[in-house]
Amino acid sequence: MVCEVCQSALPDGALFCGECGSSVSRTQAIPVVKPEPVAEPAVEVTSAPADLPPAESFTTVPAQEPETTSTNIIEQIEGVDLSELFETPPARVVEAPRFATENELTSMVSFTITLGTGESVEITRSGLLGRMPTPAEDEEFEHLIVVSDPGRSVSKTHLEFGVEGNELWISDRKSGNGTIIREPGVVPRRAQPGTHYTVVRGTRVDFGDLHLTIS
Repeated sequence: MVCEVCQSALPDGALFCGECGSSVSRTQAIPVVKPEPVAEPAVEVTSAPADLPPAESFTTVPAQEPETTSTNIIEQIEGVDLSELFETPPARVVEAPRFATENELTSMVSFTITLGTGESVEITRSGLLGRMPTPAEDEEFEHLIVVSDPGRSVSKTHLEFGVEGNELWISDRKSGNGTIIREPGVVPRRAQPGTHYTVVRGTRVDFGDLHLTIS
């Protein structure tokens, strides 16, 4: 080993020259280790199929973000009317089952009043009977039956009647000559004014000099 400055012989491992004092370490050559080359994997090159079109015939389409609105979808598809697919369907109205009211149930049952003169009237609800039946100010009736009585034995508003459920009732309206009820198989009775009497079909009712039957 020799000092490169003064060419003096140096022992192995010396760091400084004993003659000139030069540093031996700065002049020593540092071996350079070259990395061994790495073999690249072989790539198999195959020829393109004969039936594929040339590369220049392909067109590159830039990527687009997907659109989710119905309007944009319709715009992208030309010639196809898809508006019906995105319209809000009309609300469906479902009617609740309807039950008959009390008055409608009452009207399903009817009775027939036949006067002694042969005239008959079908009744389904409440009403008045007399020479000139007139309701009070706070009253409403569906039937007003006018009877002819030249002798005036019948009051202007002689009887009131009504249908409740499957039954018919009558009531004397404070008449002058009163009302007698004659039910089949029952002793005749005089009606008390303002009292409701349920009568059956086949009943005869005398009012003044006239009468009627219920069927």
